[in-house]
Amino acid sequence: MKYVVLAWLLCCSHFSYADFAYHGQLQLQTASGEQRQQIFTLQLKREAGAYQFTVGQQQTRFAMPPQSYSMALILQDDTDVWVTDLSNQPLHGFTLQLGQYVIKLNKDDNARSARGRFVLQINDEFYYFSKGPAQINFSLTDNGISELNVRGMFKPKR
Repeated sequence: MKYVVLAWLLCCSHFSYADFAYHGQLQLQTASGEQRQQIFTLQLKREAGAYQFTVGQQQTRFAMPPQSYSMALILQDDTDVWVTDLSNQPLHGFTLQLGQYVIKLNKDDNARSARGRFVLQINDEFYYFSKGPAQINFSLTDNGISELNVRGMFKPKR
């Protein structure tokens, strides 16, 4: 009997159940001036032998859990920012509280070297748009977000 229990434990130990769920507070300021608040979900759930990955309103299935997720930020004509994972309208700003991270995008008239005067802030770090689109890359583990990295932006001189 103890060999059956040991064999069962060994078999079960190889299965990795990556499940996590973040239901973050999202505040949007659209280019038209509308202010909206909603819940933003980032979730990975194992179902029927596959992984269901949810980002905002979008869902997809994977055979294996994803190791990363990228949120694109596209600056249009230095006036509007498109973040299609958050809104189907151009934005002038947003604030997203997701786990230990606070991600903010807003216009700052004092940020003279920032394209469009847009400033991205993740916790205590600030970023300005460079050329081309920007990305916030979420590194994922079985337990959730392990870190964030920003691409296509630069840190201003202090």
